[in-house]
Amino acid sequence: MKNPYWNRITEMADRQRAKGISTYGQGLEQFNTPNAVQRIEYIQEELIDALMYLEWTKEKLKEGASDECK
Repeated sequence: MKNPYWNRITEMADRQRAKGISTYGQGLEQFNTPNAVQRIEYIQEELIDALMYLEWTKEKLKEGASDECK
């Protein structure tokens, strides 16, 4: 059964992997930071970026939405 959500997620994952290989010359599975705290900090930074994108998106949706959607 085809799942359009999963298809978009896997396409996004493939693009992200290609970007990582282009930037760092390796995939995340080869990224070998010995410090677990550093890995957690990387994840926190990514989550903060995601929150910023979500807030920006909400703002843009409100700007373009009718009064009923706000």
